[in-house]
Amino acid sequence: MECPRCKTTVSAQSRFCDQCGERLERSVEFLQQKALDCYHRGLIDEAVNCWDDLLVIDPAYHRAWYYRGLALHDRGDLHEAVISLRQALKGEKEPFRVQFKLGLSLYGLGDLAGSIESFSEALKYNPGSAETQYRLGLAYMRQQNPGAARQALEAAIAINPGYTRALYILGLVLAQQGDNRGAIHRFRQVTAISPTYSSAVFELGVALMREGELVEAAACFSETTNCSPAFAPGFFMLGEAQRKQGAFAEAISAYQTVVELSPDDAEPLVQIATCNIQMDLLDAARNALNRALQLNPGHREAAYLAKHLGEMLTPHKPGF
Repeated sequence: MECPRCKTTVSAQSRFCDQCGERLERSVEFLQQKALDCYHRGLIDEAVNCWDDLLVIDPAYHRAWYYRGLALHDRGDLHEAVISLRQALKGEKEPFRVQFKLGLSLYGLGDLAGSIESFSEALKYNPGSAETQYRLGLAYMRQQNPGAARQALEAAIAINPGYTRALYILGLVLAQQGDNRGAIHRFRQVTAISPTYSSAVFELGVALMREGELVEAAACFSETTNCSPAFAPGFFMLGEAQRKQGAFAEAISAYQTVVELSPDDAEPLVQIATCNIQMDLLDAARNALNRALQLNPGHREAAYLAKHLGEMLTPHKPGF
């Protein structure tokens, strides 16, 4: 810390500068230094208190409003952060960073319209910000406006072609729009850049499965389960891909892992029963259905299979 007048080193607790007599406890420059020092050391409450003291002295000190907003955002006080950041805007000549952080706080509050407005304003001052385009895309996606989300995400990728988060979210948007081929292309880009991006590998498998490319889809799900051995959806989708290929024993093994990971889920038990029926293992199918109905007595498929299991002496193999 230093005295803002004479630059002499002083303690953060000093009330006056011993060298020049500056009254530090009333100096906005000193209080700003002190607050920033606390903030960068992770002392958020102390930093906010310093900015509160500073703003009593000078309510128009917009930098204090901005940094106070950052600290409040970090602390999770999003309503107060929005108030502080809007105060900062009043005196900011280049408001990109303020608008961006305001957009984040509004997004966190669920005010998607306000968030979109802030990110859009931020882009007027810095149109080359890939992060802002990405955040705008997220807000549009959450607002259920996939067309606008796609446009913003594609703009982010045009600025930064290796932006894996934007590529991944764009893949989700394209899948939501029914463009599986486009989604596959984007997820492949992510996995080419970051092979361990397991969420992208999983979603690539889902998109491939929708296109009927079961072998590659199963490989994606297998890779997902290797990377995330506690991720039940990965094992379930692996079972689905294997079942649709007729690999019923392998599918049962995958579904059984889901049962172990999610013991309250009836669905994998129903699919185990379906596979056992295909292999004429009717007692095993009956046991799986009984367990499924104990977990979820209202499961319609399990009830249907249980009702008609006795009549299935020779099940129709393909497409049952």
